[in-house]
Amino acid sequence: MNVSVEVTGNLLDYLDQKVKQGFYKSRSEVVRNAIRLMIQKDLEEQLRQKGLDPETFKEIKKETSGELLVKKFKGLTKDNN
Repeated sequence: MNVSVEVTGNLLDYLDQKVKQGFYKSRSEVVRNAIRLMIQKDLEEQLRQKGLDPETFKEIKKETSGELLVKKFKGLTKDNN
């Protein structure tokens, strides 16, 4: 789905600067990444409001995901853990 957004002045200059520096291929890519970062920030704030540290949550998520992957694919690896 496409969405049109009017960006002027300093904001447009900022987008163009990021593209020119080679960080992004297009203005759209800069905007998409900005939205992803905003979502991440909102989720981290929600965790804080619930008394959870976002960094601790990320570590627990990694460990849990890793354990689930090992269980799911046990026997499929060369070392057969």
